[in-house]
Amino acid sequence: MSNLKIASARRQLGTALALYLQDSDPVSVHCLAGGGCELIEFYAKKVGAQPFTSHVLETFPEMNIQEIRRLQRQFWNAFKHATHQHGGAERDDDELLKGFTDEQNDHALFIGWYDYAVAVSAMPVEAQVHQAWYLAMHPDKLAAQYPSDLYEKVFPNLKGRTRAEQKRMLNEVIARTLKDDAVMSDPATEKGPLVAGWPPN
Repeated sequence: MSNLKIASARRQLGTALALYLQDSDPVSVHCLAGGGCELIEFYAKKVGAQPFTSHVLETFPEMNIQEIRRLQRQFWNAFKHATHQHGGAERDDDELLKGFTDEQNDHALFIGWYDYAVAVSAMPVEAQVHQAWYLAMHPDKLAAQYPSDLYEKVFPNLKGRTRAEQKRMLNEVIARTLKDDAVMSDPATEKGPLVAGWPPN
C-alpha cells in the first residue's frame, strides 16, 4: 500500500474541492478530481472495500465497467488528451466540451471522496458536507433503504434554487459544521486543510 499515492489522491481531490467551493476554474477542478478518482479507486479496492463503481455495477447490471469508465471519464479524457490512444490521430472533442459545465464536477467529486472515505475511513468536513449536498441534489442516487428527507432538512429546496444559491448553501453548511465540536472530534473527520503541501507530514 503506497501512502504517498493515497496522499497524492488526497491532494488532487482536496485542491479540486477547494477550487470548486470558490467557483474557480471548473476545468482544473475536473482534471484534478479525475486524477484523484483514478488513484483512490485502486486503493479502495486494495483495502477490501467496494468503490463507487462496484455499487453502480450492482445497481445497473446491464452496464459493464467499460461503459461506466466512458461515462465517468469522457470529459477528463477530452481535457487531457490531444490525440487518440491508438493511431495518434487528433481528437475532435469540441462538441463534447461545449456541453461541459461545473455540474459535471458534482459527480466527479462525489465519487472521488466516496472512494477516499472507504479507503482511509475518514474525510475532511468539506467533503463530508459535499456528500450530503450531492445526495440532496440527487435523491435518486440513494438506495431505497436510505430516506432522502435527512438531506432535504439540511438543504431545503436545494434543487429548486439557482446554481449560485446551491453552492452558497453548501459553503454555509460547511462553515457551520467546522464549528461543530462533535463532528470535528469524530475519528471519521480528517483534520487539516483541503490544499496541502508536499511531501506529506
